[in-house]
Amino acid sequence: MSERSVVFYGIQTDFCPIAYKLIEKMYALGERVLFLCNNEDEVNFYNSKLWTSVQLSFIPSGNKRTILPEDAQFCYVWFATEITLLNTPTCLLHNGLDISNMSELERFQKIIDIFNLDAKSSAKSRAQVYLQNGFTDQKFWYHNAGTWTQGSLE
Repeated sequence: MSERSVVFYGIQTDFCPIAYKLIEKMYALGERVLFLCNNEDEVNFYNSKLWTSVQLSFIPSGNKRTILPEDAQFCYVWFATEITLLNTPTCLLHNGLDISNMSELERFQKIIDIFNLDAKSSAKSRAQVYLQNGFTDQKFWYHNAGTWTQGSLE
């Protein structure tokens, strides 16, 4: 088993374009993504916007309202409000959510944690929890004035 990793992206801009670029990257690498949302409205919103926001013409995706559970295996991106493994995800993507059931993280190899820079202290707390759960490879990127710089949560 390879080293489990977390990549934090600190942003001050809209979440969607960054999340969708990362989804395209994960899809190109053959990764399956669980896109964790706050509520069902977000699930529907993010799922519907994926089709119009990515440059690739088609990334198989869905959620429990659009795809039967037995067909979720064909989705590279699954949108949900709780950790579910219907599409056998290897990567968890979310927008700075505090995950209630950390034992579920053992099923993932990668976590993409996109957070607003105003919530840096919360991201720092999550970094410690991830570390305690075996995600030892942690990287931190910050978006400022259209450029990305690597840094830390200090």
